[in-house]
Amino acid sequence: MSEPSAPTLPLDEEPRRSRSTAIGAAACVLLALPFLLLGPYLLDTKARVELRCEPGGPCSLTRAGWLTREEVARFTLDEVQGVKVERTRSARRNSVPIFRPELETARGKLPLFQQWATDEAEATRVEARVKAWLAAPREAPLEVVRDDRHASLRVGGAFTSVGVLLLVFAGWLAVRTRAHRRAERGATR
Repeated sequence: MSEPSAPTLPLDEEPRRSRSTAIGAAACVLLALPFLLLGPYLLDTKARVELRCEPGGPCSLTRAGWLTREEVARFTLDEVQGVKVERTRSARRNSVPIFRPELETARGKLPLFQQWATDEAEATRVEARVKAWLAAPREAPLEVVRDDRHASLRVGGAFTSVGVLLLVFAGWLAVRTRAHRRAERGATR
């Protein structure tokens, strides 16, 4: 008795490698899109806060991410009402006290830190610097900078990297698709 042979399909119904790799490339591109959209968005979290005041005013408060920066407020010395450290407790399980200096202006409170600090001394140092400048504003400029962008660099960078790697893999699959199509055309001739 002879063994049964595998069934053969007509050429137009035969599975093709080129079709599989093309579908894989398209899937990788679709999978990369959310990463490529969210990555730059997360990288641009405005977590660097800069307060700059000229001798005698005016002052400007800007926030910056890794990609862009924006001016939050520009105000004169007359609009500044003071500075104080806000105190609260974190919402975590082991709630610890957290601190953030805020500049009080005629337009409202402007936080000088994007993220709350767990070190009270850090917040009170900024408060003391601003109070000292307010006591003698015409003598020297004031510059206060707090950079909390490190977390956004890790998360946004990871998202962007995954998106780019998926695009590179999709490109490799597209090259493989082209090679498979050439081989299939050569086999049918």
